[in-house]
Amino acid sequence: MWYHQKAFVLVTTLWVLAILAIAISFFALWTQRTITLAQKMQDNLQGEIDMHSTQANIIYLLTTQRMTIAGLTVPPKKELDATKTLDELKDEFTQQQNNSITSEGDSILPIGGEIFLDDSPYFGHGKAYFALQDIGGLIPINLVSAATLNQLLGFLGVDIELRPPLIAKFYDYIDTDDLHRLNGAEAYHYEKRDLLPPTNHFLINPMESQRILDWTEQSLMWENNRIGQLTNTVLPAMPNFNTAPSLVLQAAYNITADGAKSLTKFRRTVPFYTLNKVNQMAGVHLNVDPMEANFFPSHYLRLTLWYEDAQRMRQVQLKLTHNVDGYEPWLIDYTLEWALLPDYTKKNPIHAQTTVFNSTLFSP
Repeated sequence: MWYHQKAFVLVTTLWVLAILAIAISFFALWTQRTITLAQKMQDNLQGEIDMHSTQANIIYLLTTQRMTIAGLTVPPKKELDATKTLDELKDEFTQQQNNSITSEGDSILPIGGEIFLDDSPYFGHGKAYFALQDIGGLIPINLVSAATLNQLLGFLGVDIELRPPLIAKFYDYIDTDDLHRLNGAEAYHYEKRDLLPPTNHFLINPMESQRILDWTEQSLMWENNRIGQLTNTVLPAMPNFNTAPSLVLQAAYNITADGAKSLTKFRRTVPFYTLNKVNQMAGVHLNVDPMEANFFPSHYLRLTLWYEDAQRMRQVQLKLTHNVDGYEPWLIDYTLEWALLPDYTKKNPIHAQTTVFNSTLFSP
């Protein structure tokens, strides 16, 4: 009897110890997950702070620095004097910039060290990154020719036989009449599919093109938001040779992939300012009116922000208005959040030639 009682106590003790071990393991796992989640939340918060700081510094540069054909000029790197107060350093920096702008005037020629406006990734503040795209380097989709739109759809993966109907539906969507083109579509075609009717107005945003009949079904067009990345709805001019992405150069100017690669590589060191040089580097004579050739950045820019290990990015469309009486120095047209596109992470980021993104002097 005594033996059985002892065995029962031993078994019970072992079960209790096993249950306690399991409970401790679950508690340790829960604690570890909680710590990991808290660390992730802290990292995300720091990333958001760094993105806001980067955006503030970019806007500061855009409203105080001038543009050249190479991009956005930046304050020169300079060692900070530890004996001066923060206010004294800020005053000294502001005076230097005022003197620089006054002495250099409005020259469009590059001075070196400019931030490229071709969507190249840069190191920002802290763990943040940024890229600036001159909107003038993108295809003006509201005024695009059928030939250019056909080229663009081809680069976006649309089969050649599907392009004419899609183009017809695009023009029917933005024109002001209710007469549909061959293979086009007007309001009653949309009603048959329980879709919102066309606006019969220019697109407000490139992504509005998803509302055009049959466009949504072309999945390759929307892969990595390519149509939104390559087009604009605010400017009428032909794309800027110094800021246009390779696919834009190919679609808008009928340049080969090799020719576009030569242009994007050459402009990094010597920006274009004559059509003859563009023709020489592209290896073809472009059918472009020299008076319409575009080499200088516009006042519209797309700022893309993300941070290390992030899954999403933020895009801000800015309009510089500091030269317009009665306006703020800048306006934000809209802000969008997307899944982080691989184009921004597969390229090596560049260090901007300034201390703006590394010094507390320029932090908000």
